Amino acid sequence: MSKLLIKGGNSLNGSVRVRGAKNAALPVLISSVLSKGPVELQNMPTELKDIQVAIEALRYIGCSIESGDDTLNVSPQTPLNTELPEEISGRFRSSLVFLGLLVGLCGRAKITMPGGCNLGDRKYDLHLEGLRKLGAEVKVGESVIEVVAEKLVGTDIHFYLPTTTGTENLMIAACFAKGKTRIFNANTRPEIVDMANLLNQLGADISVQNRVVEIEGPTTFTSEPIAYSVMSGWDEALLYMMAAGMTQGEVCIEGFTLDHIRQDVDYLRQAGLEVFQWGGNVYVSGKNKVLSSFDLFTAPYPGVNSDMQPLFAALAGICTGDSTITDQRFTDRFGYVSELRKLGVDINNYGNCAVVNGPSDLRSNEAVALDLRCGAALLLIALATKGTTTIDNCYQIYRGHEFVAERLRSLGADIQEQT
Repeated sequence: MSKLLIKGGNSLNGSVRVRGAKNAALPVLISSVLSKGPVELQNMPTELKDIQVAIEALRYIGCSIESGDDTLNVSPQTPLNTELPEEISGRFRSSLVFLGLLVGLCGRAKITMPGGCNLGDRKYDLHLEGLRKLGAEVKVGESVIEVVAEKLVGTDIHFYLPTTTGTENLMIAACFAKGKTRIFNANTRPEIVDMANLLNQLGADISVQNRVVEIEGPTTFTSEPIAYSVMSGWDEALLYMMAAGMTQGEVCIEGFTLDHIRQDVDYLRQAGLEVFQWGGNVYVSGKNKVLSSFDLFTAPYPGVNSDMQPLFAALAGICTGDSTITDQRFTDRFGYVSELRKLGVDINNYGNCAVVNGPSDLRSNEAVALDLRCGAALLLIALATKGTTTIDNCYQIYRGHEFVAERLRSLGADIQEQT
């Protein structure tokens, strides 16, 4: 499916359930390969496009993976292929994590340049410098990254800024390093903790504290059968929470908690939405609410993740007053601004800040999902706008949102998929 057609203006009401978080499921899936015995991964968002690409990549290097409705069964296989071709690694950012995985397991790794969302100057130098500090030889060509190591040795690694996939990459590689590795200024979001929990269950000795990860190696991985459930998708939950508020509806997110998104929820409440948790579910109401402007800053956890700033910009489009969205991580992550303006959002970008003048005079139109979060932001505006809006390149949305059209229809949205 390449397009979504949304006839907006319907109030969204009802219940929805989300499965595992994409940014937790990806590193957990890749890490599961380290086990010497079978691993059953539960609560997996198996229909996400990025998960399907990761499964393709793991099968390509020689792993055995069986997919169920919300489970993946991973069995170890040897020998492994140590290279990922462009048609795979160029489709998702987590292909970088295969460097740490394969150099640890096989002593060498070779991938083409990674894909994923275009967020401006999105470097991977911290991955490579960290691998060098562990004792690997790293060669970077025009389109290829190659890593070779006869042995890895634990050391102290200092990031000049927190990096999610960089932390994941070096956590895996450090499991094969002799001695202690400490990663300072690491990204220690809940997804990193989730990954560390699985690795520890597989036999690793990893501690995750505030911005510091310690790994004692080398790890003797278990051959016992393991079952592990991935944390719930907080980013998907936020999409439906915002959709409820922006359409003056009421939505229940079943089997979900606010534990990992408390600052996001603070901004939702500041805007005027009613959000509360009760009985193992989260409830959001925008009924009869006049939403107000807010000033948002992204920050390392427990702050608002940079991923969410395009969605908050969409929310700001229907709020009364001037809102500001400041990104302190990806300072060029404002490509979505031009697409939101196509739908009538009065938004301008100044450096690492966007200013939204609301409430904007929204209008149905055609727009393009430039990346996953841009697509989600466009979807929110389309749901809140009368008339039919067409969103092209919807593969980007499907990378991070399972059954999104089906779930929105169950809440009352008029949304159709079109090839």
